[in-house]
Order: sequence, then C-alpha cells, then structure tokens
Amino acid sequence: MRRKLNFRVMIGTAFAAVALLSLSAGADAVQGDKKIRMYDDCDPASFNEALGPGTCVGNGHTTFDEFIEELDETQDAHAWRNQPSAMKVNIGRPTVVENRGGEAHTFTKVAAFGGGFVGDLNGISGNPIPAPECVNFPGVLATLVPAGGVLSGPTAGSAQLPVGTHKFQCCIHPWMRTVVEVLGNKAKANKPQASNAHHAHH
Repeated sequence: MRRKLNFRVMIGTAFAAVALLSLSAGADAVQGDKKIRMYDDCDPASFNEALGPGTCVGNGHTTFDEFIEELDETQDAHAWRNQPSAMKVNIGRPTVVENRGGEAHTFTKVAAFGGGFVGDLNGISGNPIPAPECVNFPGVLATLVPAGGVLSGPTAGSAQLPVGTHKFQCCIHPWMRTVVEVLGNKAKANKPQASNAHHAHH
C-alpha cells in the first residue's frame, strides 16, 4: 500500500509549485459565483508518517489507518467529499473550487466517473478502471488544488462548460465527485411568448 501511495505523494510534491502558479489567478472569488468546496479530515501526524511529510497540512482527526479501514469497509471515506455533489448553474455564472481540506485534491472533468491515478485507492474504493482523464498527467496537474487553494473554474455556458451535464471528480480520491448541470436560456426565451399569449385573450 505505502509504496504506491508514496508515488502519489511524489507526484503531488514535484508539481506543487506548478499547481500553485496556475491557481494564483483564482485566488479572488467573484461575488455571485457558484462554489464547490472540497473537504477531508486527514490527521497530519498519521498521514505524514505513512505517506511522507507535507502530505496532510490540515487539522483533521481521522488517522490514516481509520481512513483505510472505512474505505475498505464502505468503499467511501465520507469526510473526503465535494460539496455540493450536484448543482445547477445558469449561463454566465463563474465557478470556483475551494479546497478546505488538508490534502491536495483535483477537480477534473471526466466523460464518465472512474478511478484515479492511485491504483490502491482505486481498488479499495471500488473504482478499478481509471477515468482516462485521470491518467493524463498534464491535464490532471492543471486541476490540482492544494490544501487551502482556490481554483477559478470555467464559466457556465462557455466552451469549457457548455449547456448540459458535466461530471467532475478527484483523480486522487475518486469517490469525491460533483455533477454540474448548466441550464440553458429556454425558460427566459419563452417568457415573451407567454406574455403575448396572455394579451391575445384580451
């Protein structure tokens, strides 16, 4: 377990500076944005002992052994989550991703939910087949959000987040998922027609 998880730590450490640079533009959230928050509950002492210094910089209470035990029993570590897990966004609204946990997470858009790039965590969480987007390291690094970091996400209705349903997951902890539905302007477009129909009766 530790050998493969240490590989994950090495990846996160090696590219932390790159990720921080890419996140700097998103540090100031726009008022009225739609925010997704990432949470975990890692206990720094046990996680850093098991995975290496700096893996967990938070003040959580779940030990590494408790984390693995819960994941093995339920295929989910509940404190490691995205909130909300589903949300609706109107066209023109920006999105922001905020990591309130003590570990690094990614917020990666995938065609279908799957595993991440840590084989052992994929296995015990019941996600044996990685999402292809999670093994594309340049793309994954662009969505890496360090503990305390803020990522400025795409604006609803843009080419990156068009009208429709979109799936996002963490490529480290693949059960951390959010479904974003971008709503179209159909309802607004129908309002004048409804108004005209109302006046036609008079």
